[in-house]
Amino acid sequence: MTRTHRPIGLAAALAIAIALAGCGAEAGPAVAVSTGRPTPTPSPSPSTSPSPSDRDGDGIPDHSDPYPDDPKNIPKQSVTVHCNVPADSFLHTFVIHSDQTGKPDFTAIWAAKATSCEVGGSVLPVTDFEKAALKTPGYKANDLTKLYQTCVEVDPDAANLGYEDALIESQVAEIKAALALCPKHPLAAKYRQAIKPIEADLKLKAQGRLFDDGTYLVGKEIRPGTYYTTDVRNCYWERQNRSGGIISNDFIISARRAQVTIRSSDYGFYTEGCGTWRPVR
Repeated sequence: MTRTHRPIGLAAALAIAIALAGCGAEAGPAVAVSTGRPTPTPSPSPSTSPSPSDRDGDGIPDHSDPYPDDPKNIPKQSVTVHCNVPADSFLHTFVIHSDQTGKPDFTAIWAAKATSCEVGGSVLPVTDFEKAALKTPGYKANDLTKLYQTCVEVDPDAANLGYEDALIESQVAEIKAALALCPKHPLAAKYRQAIKPIEADLKLKAQGRLFDDGTYLVGKEIRPGTYYTTDVRNCYWERQNRSGGIISNDFIISARRAQVTIRSSDYGFYTEGCGTWRPVR
């Protein structure tokens, strides 16, 4: 007897395939079925650029911050100095930097005990600390070159000063301005001690109680009082009245000490070759 095969429908064939796949066989790898439509490619998420570095947190990016480690942005500067160092007799180059407060840091050059220093070029004030040093009474320079030079040198002989009389006032102002710039200078105490008597003389001179050769109006240019001078040779002085007449005078060939009393009724006083007259205290 001959059997005839009938075609199997699509639904039946699919059922048979599912049944065979579940009959104890391990599932094979999944096969992607194409639907005939392109699969959309996911868009890449936008990359965020890193924020600029700001080490000191002052809101200014480091690449445009002149003081990237200082949130207060205090102005600073560096000063180059060439000095001899007695320890090896070589010429050394030092760079003086300002610290976070704007004060110059001289500790390294002081430790080297540098002498005979020369500042490389003019130094104009940048920090508030430097500007304040230039305002020291009596100091008239507009740059800091001499002040830096005084500050960097550690020379004990410098404390003896030894300036000429004509330079005393300006040199005292210069030393005081330098000590305002470097108050911790190793020779600061010696400098202050050395200028004390000069400052006292300047004060007396401003009061009209210390004077040298010349003609003075009593009560206007010099004060009445008793004055003395020491170690004189060929000293002449005279007290004068309003018409230029001599009230009293003296010529001293040689003496260890000379003394005169100028009265408030005197009009003028003339002195020559007597040195410096000081008040008898």
